[in-house]
Amino acid sequence: MNHYRNFTRRSIILIAGLFYFSVGLATESTIDEELTADQTKLVQQQFEPLFEQVTSKLSTDKQRYLDDPIAYHEFVVQTLQPRWDVSSTTSALIGRERFGLLGQSDRQEVVQAVTDTLIRYAFEGLEHYSGQQFRIVDVVLNQQANLGWVQVLMVSPVIPDIILDVLIKQTEPNEWKAVDVRFQGITYVSVKKHQFRETIEEQGIKTLIADLQTKNNQYFAELCAKAKRSGSAPCIRKSAQ
Repeated sequence: MNHYRNFTRRSIILIAGLFYFSVGLATESTIDEELTADQTKLVQQQFEPLFEQVTSKLSTDKQRYLDDPIAYHEFVVQTLQPRWDVSSTTSALIGRERFGLLGQSDRQEVVQAVTDTLIRYAFEGLEHYSGQQFRIVDVVLNQQANLGWVQVLMVSPVIPDIILDVLIKQTEPNEWKAVDVRFQGITYVSVKKHQFRETIEEQGIKTLIADLQTKNNQYFAELCAKAKRSGSAPCIRKSAQ
């Protein structure tokens, strides 16, 4: 069960990205129903092919990806990352005000550290994949049709099916990205943000960046050495920042 939950959290994190917010779903008559319907359709058009592709590729190519970290990294970056808002993830994890006060260099470095961390989670999730399939069962948007969630059914051959809420936001007029994942009432950001903020408050942003990248570099160095792969991400040796 622990392995299954790890897969659930880590693989869907890469699909969804992370940003903690309150959706505030509307039930008032002032809702622009036509706007909501149009945006709901757009969300489905943007996310349904993603979940179909994830299900298909993991079902058929798991072993190839385990043997070739470079190939899996390409899949994550090309398929999942475009639907994932890492800057919002990072802002939520360290606090919006603090994120806004960072200099450009620190901001870029911490966003990259979070990006690499989430990619690491995707690799850890792959190790526990056992044939789960993903499909959208509902899309719910707020009154302004700019925030909401996608309900995803995860069908497993080994344990009962579960529902995950992928929280989403409109990043451009016709662009939606996943920003957090909620499972059994708990979001990724709500679990991790206290640790991130405590590190910054006690030791500074540079320490947080270094800690994250040390873990990432160590994980990928061991993974790539085992697979005997090198030359392309994630199999490029990096020093801790």
